[in-house]
Parts: sequence; structure tokens; C-alpha cells
Amino acid sequence: MVALGFSKDTKLSVLLKSIGTERTKNLYAARGATLYALNKLSGADNESTTGPISDQHELGDGVLIVPDEPPTKGGLGSTEDDDTDSQDVESLEITKWVPNKNPYSIQIGNIYCDVYLHDENGKINLNGINDGNKGILIEYFTQMGIDVLDADVIVDSILDWIDPDDLNHLNGAEDNYYETLPEPYKTKGAPFSSIEELVLVRGVTPEIFESIRNDITVYGGEQIVVNINIASKKILSSVLGLSGELVDELMLYIGETGPIKTSEELRQVFWDLGIIGDSFEKIRPYITIGQSDFVTINAVPRGSKMGYEYKLIAGKSDGGYKIYAVYPE
Repeated sequence: MVALGFSKDTKLSVLLKSIGTERTKNLYAARGATLYALNKLSGADNESTTGPISDQHELGDGVLIVPDEPPTKGGLGSTEDDDTDSQDVESLEITKWVPNKNPYSIQIGNIYCDVYLHDENGKINLNGINDGNKGILIEYFTQMGIDVLDADVIVDSILDWIDPDDLNHLNGAEDNYYETLPEPYKTKGAPFSSIEELVLVRGVTPEIFESIRNDITVYGGEQIVVNINIASKKILSSVLGLSGELVDELMLYIGETGPIKTSEELRQVFWDLGIIGDSFEKIRPYITIGQSDFVTINAVPRGSKMGYEYKLIAGKSDGGYKIYAVYPE
């Protein structure tokens, strides 16, 4: 019995070690892929671009190869105690990447990673909500299966959370509500610093947050403006005046001809769809064809059984990019 027990414990220990090793390798591979993508994004002086690499193509020049072992003290591409890594990184042909619906592909050691670049303009900005445009967020919530009354409570509570006064919106919540909770706290009275703050707002359950977290942002200004070229159907059809059928037509056009590039083309596309005059002008403030200064980079090791991934949010700063958030930390 002692021997059998020892054997069982040994097998469990080996299994846990194997899982831990896989987790470490995948996380470092995903981290390396996101940092490489960040380097590609920062190639602002290089006019050439490279499109996403499909799963069916072999990786060619420009693939970053780093050791299977975790980075040394100097970090990715460090010259500290490792001349080989430095040479590999310096020899790369750096071309600029851009946010795209399709993933790029990177090999880190012997691990292939799919790297997704998401422009934050393709999401709904929580800090851009106001009394005039709150209908956009209410419509989005209802499309996500949230009851309209619950959606009203959440949106009004968001408005109360970020405004500096202590006046309640009709269905909102100020300090007098949060101070009665088992673990009391106060409203922030300022813009959201991260999307995770949303779970503190009245009506937002962990389940609701997980269902919407990939569609919301706190970066990109003080207005709700979504990029019509990259936003999802559920987000675009939340913009008042853009029906699901109209969004289907827009996405079909973009899929066939590529992104809308100019304001004139945007106006013409809407004209062809019968949206003209005041109807177009009511929609125009909430849509854009330009990219924001913020991007989410998400790297997923291909074929990982455990689903490990690494994500960072970066924004333009002094000719490059500054990292604002990292998941996992």
C-alpha cells in the first residue's frame, strides 16, 4: 500500500510538472509573440506592410526565433550574455503590421502562435458614454441577451460611476447605493481606468462582464466612435440608425472591395444604400474609418491544450508604443 501510494503520488507530481512546463513554455512563447508584434507596429518609418499569414502558408523571412528557455534577465532580444539572440533579432526585416480581423502567425522556438491585432476603435468606449449616446450601449446590451430593464440599470449606473456629481440617473446608482453593500465602497467619479472596473458597477455580474469584455474598451477618447471597417456586426448594429440589414450590406461591401479609405467613399457607400441627408448625418458622429492610437495584441499558442494566451494593450507614444495593460500580469 505504501509503494502504491508512493507510485500514485509520483505520477501526479510528474503530471503537474509536465503541465507547469507546458504552461511556462506557452506563456513565454505568447509573450514573445506579443512583443514581436509590438515591434512590428512600431515600424512607423517603414512604408511597406505585411498581411496576415494564413495557417496554410509556411512561415518565411521575418519569423522571430527565440530559445525555448525563458528570456534571460535582459529580456526578449537582449544582448546581455547572449550574442546569438541579439544577432537573430537585428537581422529581422521589420515591416509594419496593422490591426486586422485575421491573425498573423509567429514561431517562437518550436511553438507557433496566432497573433491578433484589435484596434480599440472597433469596440465600445465606456468612457465615451453620455446622456446623448447611451442608447448605443443599451442596444448593444440587449443584443447580448441582457433584458432591456437590466440594460437601463447598468448604463445609468455607468453614467453615475464616471460623473463627478452625486445626482442619480433614473435607474442609476450613486454612493448611497454602494455604501449599503456588505463590503461598501464609493463611485469613482472619474473615467474608467480599466475594463475590469466595470464589475464594480451596479447590475454588472461576472457572467455579464465575461460575455462583453472583448467588445468594450476604456481607451480612445471621450466619445463613442467605432471603426466601420473592423467593428463586429453586433457593435455596428448598436449604432442608432444602423440596422442589421444595413450592416450586412456594409460588411459585404468591405469584404469585396476592402476597407473604406476616404470620407467621400464612406458617404457614397451610404448613399448607394439609401442613407442620405439627415439620416447619414445622425450616424456620422459615431463611425470612423480611421484607426485609434490604441491597440490590443493577443497571442494564442497554436494547438495548446490548456488554451494559454497573452494579451497586452498599447498606445502610441513619442513615435512608438507604450504598454498600458498586460494579461496575465
